[in-house]
Amino acid sequence: MRGLMMGRFQPFHLGHLDLVKQILKECDEVIILVTSSQFNYLEKDPFTAGERLEMIHNSIKESDVDLTRCIILAIENQFNIATWSAYLKSMLPHFDRVYSGNDYVKMLLADSNIEVIKPVFLDRGQYNATKIRSMIISEENWEEFVPKAVVDFIKKINGKTRLKTIHKSDTKPTEH
Repeated sequence: MRGLMMGRFQPFHLGHLDLVKQILKECDEVIILVTSSQFNYLEKDPFTAGERLEMIHNSIKESDVDLTRCIILAIENQFNIATWSAYLKSMLPHFDRVYSGNDYVKMLLADSNIEVIKPVFLDRGQYNATKIRSMIISEENWEEFVPKAVVDFIKKINGKTRLKTIHKSDTKPTEH
């Protein structure tokens, strides 16, 4: 059996890693799907798909999770939401169930015969990528909420400077 977990992973944090472990207790393999892969260098999406894939790969590699049981992929958003489940099925290796606590995801998959499992999340107040990005910008102690591999990677790419620059930029795209 293969489970699917999806997220933007901006950045990949310990809550995400815990979910990988939870899925692998119930499934033989997990597909970790980086969504919104076309977005980057934005306040909500500061890291590229390639950077996020590397963060996830490195985090799993340094953990006690068997990397051979993980398939890590990226996908662009589907703009026709009504065909989203068919899009996932056509773009991904076979999966048997989706792990998501998002009611919107559950609604979109309702007619697709795909089982949606609501996982038990670590403290979502603490393990929250929006909060972690904010902590990086304000130079709070963010490092305890992400795997060491993510800390190392963000430092390697000078991610703190990128986040601060994007945050204070007056040329940020505006939402309509």
